Amino acid sequence: MMHRTCIIIDACLMATWLPRQLPGLRHLHRQHVGQLDIHVVSESNQPRLRALSRRFGLALEVVPEPTAGARGNRVVQSTQGDLLLFPSPQYGLPPQWLARLATLPDDWDALLFTPPADAWRPLQRFWRTPVTGTLCVRRDWFERLGGFDPTLDSEAPQDLLARLRACHARIQTLSG
Repeated sequence: MMHRTCIIIDACLMATWLPRQLPGLRHLHRQHVGQLDIHVVSESNQPRLRALSRRFGLALEVVPEPTAGARGNRVVQSTQGDLLLFPSPQYGLPPQWLARLATLPDDWDALLFTPPADAWRPLQRFWRTPVTGTLCVRRDWFERLGGFDPTLDSEAPQDLLARLRACHARIQTLSG
């Protein structure tokens, strides 16, 4: 069964990856009209980011909240998708994530897309917070847990993942 998926990209966290991700997102958005919503989110109206988003056919949503957790919660409230995807600030979107999502059995509550085990380990020491990976969570679980902790910034997905685990959600980790 194909789900309506909302990709929520916090431009404040993904500044370095965003220019590389947008061409692929434009292609996916065109290929999967009606099944894929893409939300590029920023806390302020930045002309360069607005121009970059427009260039790839995506709208920039200004959500004047101080943290990624609060911005993510606000955007989720305005979406209709039953799957919520939060790309990793360190890795971006994994290759072929949508094809892999479509072939999985429907027996999971959250997916964690991680890079290959050895691909990024040498660089992890440069990040202040542990790396979570790209998180895909069903809306009902996101809402059941109250969404992101609005006080958290880049740690919000990691915190949500920990709460999902504490509540015994069925989490699958997909590498590569």
